[in-house]
Amino acid sequence: MTEIISVAGGKGGTGKTLVAVNLAYMLNQDRRTLLVDVDVDNPCTRSFFEVRQLWEKKVLEFRPKINQDLCKLCGICVRNCPEHALVMIPGKQVMLVEELCAGCGVCRLVCPFNAIEESWIEGGVVKGYETEDGIDLVVGELQPTCRRSPVMILKTLNVVKDLIEKYEYIVMDAPPGADAGIYSIMDYSETILAVTEPTPLGLMDLKKIYRLYQKFFHGRKRFMVIINKYGLPGGSDQETRRFLEENGIAWTTIPYDDLIVRSYIAGELIVKAHPDSKAASSLRGVIKLLGKEI
Repeated sequence: MTEIISVAGGKGGTGKTLVAVNLAYMLNQDRRTLLVDVDVDNPCTRSFFEVRQLWEKKVLEFRPKINQDLCKLCGICVRNCPEHALVMIPGKQVMLVEELCAGCGVCRLVCPFNAIEESWIEGGVVKGYETEDGIDLVVGELQPTCRRSPVMILKTLNVVKDLIEKYEYIVMDAPPGADAGIYSIMDYSETILAVTEPTPLGLMDLKKIYRLYQKFFHGRKRFMVIINKYGLPGGSDQETRRFLEENGIAWTTIPYDDLIVRSYIAGELIVKAHPDSKAASSLRGVIKLLGKEI
């Protein structure tokens, strides 16, 4: 049975990638582990490893191709484009602003004259790597100017489904936010590790992702919290702790530590490069929390 763990959190900069890469490294010491980067707009897990690419799969995205001979300039496609990517030049033609197009295909569905034809671009790519540490890595990456992040996340998860039986653990580094893409990642997981920081904004975004969990996954999936930068000068440790205790949420901490910042900048795995540090010890505490709850 494969245990799938998503490392998520409402806002950016809380330390999700820090937790995900170190967690995957620790789990892989005893059990075969796959690390998956589904932060498709800004994947950065590769920077923590020496990697060798093994394969890649391109993800295509729809773009409308307007057949000017069939187009009657009715403007229905322009009015129904949710991204306002189609522009009417009165009496001449309908034009596509590619940078705004999200590839939803609504224009093709509503055109009464079949004047919008299919064309496709490379919207993203899913790549597979092996690392020098023996961890397998899958990275989903959206191409610049492409905007359908939730679709790219789903495409990456579909690739992972074909690999799942090979691993005992899958650790997924999720993007920030609490939108449709995060829902898909949480739905795919058995355990959600929400990484937050002890600030008012961090607590506000933690509450958002917890509401998402409560609405759709409460009772079906595990939800745990890691407070990163615990003890941050001027931070909101007590407020964050009170919220977790009032809601009965299992949690642990990673202390505020300059070593974490230096290691992150250097692309180091703390538990590998500094195994005796307090930061490494606190990251091993995440393993203890998982062991207790799972």
